Amino acid sequence: MSALTAVKQQDGSYSVDIRGWMCPYPKYMLEPLLKKMAGKQKRISLLVDCPSAATDVPDVARKMGYKVPEVTQIGDGEWRIIIE
Repeated sequence: MSALTAVKQQDGSYSVDIRGWMCPYPKYMLEPLLKKMAGKQKRISLLVDCPSAATDVPDVARKMGYKVPEVTQIGDGEWRIIIE
């Protein structure tokens, strides 16, 4: 499991690649990540490759009051989760 790195995109959003993080770690890292980035972004794109994370992460984000406008399968066993 590698360290989280939020990469700022040209549009001001951030992208975080958490592929390789097996469940339940993606949902547990979400709250600290969102608190750390509060006020720095309007939109975060998370890349995950754990099937449970495709549902667990959006659930946690919504419970924290964030919107999750998109969960898209982008490859064989990979998803992009957009959090606003």
